[in-house]
Amino acid sequence: MKSYEYQTLFDLETSYWWFRGLHAILRDTLPRVGLKPDAVVLDAGCGTGQNMVNLIDNIGYDAYGFDISSHAASFWPQRRLERVCLASINDIPYRDETFDAVISVDVLECEAVIEAQAYREMWRVLRPGGILTLVLPAYDWLLSEEHHKAVMANRRYSRKKVLDLLNTMPVQLVRLTNLFAGLFPLVATYRILQPYWKKKAPSNEPRSEIKSLPYALNETLFRIVDVEKSLLRRIDLPFGSSILAVARKVA
Repeated sequence: MKSYEYQTLFDLETSYWWFRGLHAILRDTLPRVGLKPDAVVLDAGCGTGQNMVNLIDNIGYDAYGFDISSHAASFWPQRRLERVCLASINDIPYRDETFDAVISVDVLECEAVIEAQAYREMWRVLRPGGILTLVLPAYDWLLSEEHHKAVMANRRYSRKKVLDLLNTMPVQLVRLTNLFAGLFPLVATYRILQPYWKKKAPSNEPRSEIKSLPYALNETLFRIVDVEKSLLRRIDLPFGSSILAVARKVA
């Protein structure tokens, strides 16, 4: 992610509909797949750390995290996070079988990530029976040139691609679902039409699509995702702009 995007992330991660919705889904999903409140959890690629705060404060997990960016690390003291370090997901600095769960949100798609190696590393630090939770962007055709340059990502995923990756290591699939299905038509239309109307930033620096929205619009979008959260308790969604994969490590 470009250095200037971390300030945007820090400023909006507690309020922006996408982050609020995803974090709510994760807080609802993890206990339901058997992760107990005293679990030791690693957030692999934790960014500015709001997801870790949620896991600690709202569920009680013993959470650790790391990120490769010193720009992300500069925000950790403001979130009062102490068990965090600078590291690459390609070479995780923890011993084998340390964690009950590893969570990684929108990391594997990044340019600096060696996908297969990063997955092996997450699998390595999981205890037998531990839970791996991945959130990944869906559909190659949703790739947006400016947004993805700003967050330094160069790949998106299909369910088959996620399954193929998961099956390179011994795991039991717990669930595989798309996310943000209710807003998918809106997101898809925005991405398809974007090249025809969006002007390039005057500074020539790429900017992400994460921007402050009017309160009423932001709340409406969040409420739609919150309804989806309840639906996800009963079914897996067949389409949506992100993919949630949960797998259990087999010894």
